[in-house]
Amino acid sequence: MNNLIELKKVILAKGMIDEQTVEQLRDIVFADNGMDQGKANFLFELKDAFLTKNNHSSWEPLFIDAITSYLLEDEESPGEIDDNEAQWLRAKIQYDGKLGKIDRALLANLKSKSINYPAILHLKNKSILFFEAILFSTRFVTFLAVLGSLLAAIALFVVSTLQVVKGLIFFIDIVKGISDDLEHLVAIFVSSVDGYLFATVLLIFSMGIYELFIDKIDVVSKQKDSRPNWLRINSIDDLKSSLGKVILMILIVSFFEHSLNIKYENISDLLFLGIGILLIAVALFLTHAHGKHKEKNSKEINN
Repeated sequence: MNNLIELKKVILAKGMIDEQTVEQLRDIVFADNGMDQGKANFLFELKDAFLTKNNHSSWEPLFIDAITSYLLEDEESPGEIDDNEAQWLRAKIQYDGKLGKIDRALLANLKSKSINYPAILHLKNKSILFFEAILFSTRFVTFLAVLGSLLAAIALFVVSTLQVVKGLIFFIDIVKGISDDLEHLVAIFVSSVDGYLFATVLLIFSMGIYELFIDKIDVVSKQKDSRPNWLRINSIDDLKSSLGKVILMILIVSFFEHSLNIKYENISDLLFLGIGILLIAVALFLTHAHGKHKEKNSKEINN
């Protein structure tokens, strides 16, 4: 190893890897018991340090032969690349996120000579990585949905609040004796609740899309216990589940609102009302049962 350190000083002084240096390297790396990890690490250091230099043409074949020898001629896994060797090579090749010409040549040589070729070594070229980076960046288009849903939610919250104000004004008229239409007062407040619920759906959708496609919201991620249940969204299914529960509540409120406006003139009207209430109860039961089953599965996975 001392010989390699001394040789490295010589190479640094020259500023390139010439033919004489290559021959000295060949004598040192293949001496004694041949290649080991220390020598392999040293060769990668040289490769990275003099990647853009005008090195001698014999440097690349030496590098490829030496690393191939280290990976395929060891006693633990002769003729093949084991998991530890594959992880070591992947780290050495892509430590800076780039795949150079000499790296591609090394991988091609290993692929032709090794009994196996681990999946971790199937590296992508620059054009593919560049395209994937652009493709992944298109996720920011979903910000339009985030912003649009958020603005719509704010608008609905404002409109529903105005509806509540309208109901309070009508309530004052009832207190003063100007009107006695209590059903109309209830309908006003139910309508405002309906608006608030739909605004909540849009709000959950906006935050859920942001967390799924853009980034986690840091404010609610600092402490795990402070994160609200409705914002624990890890997939599209979680988002659909959260939205589905709120939409169900909207339908229940809408059913209640319409039931207030219906005039029950015969027994069939009451029968349909009873069937509607029964269906709502079944829907709530199934939702609750699904929630408990999902929570049970989550606990089993964590344990």
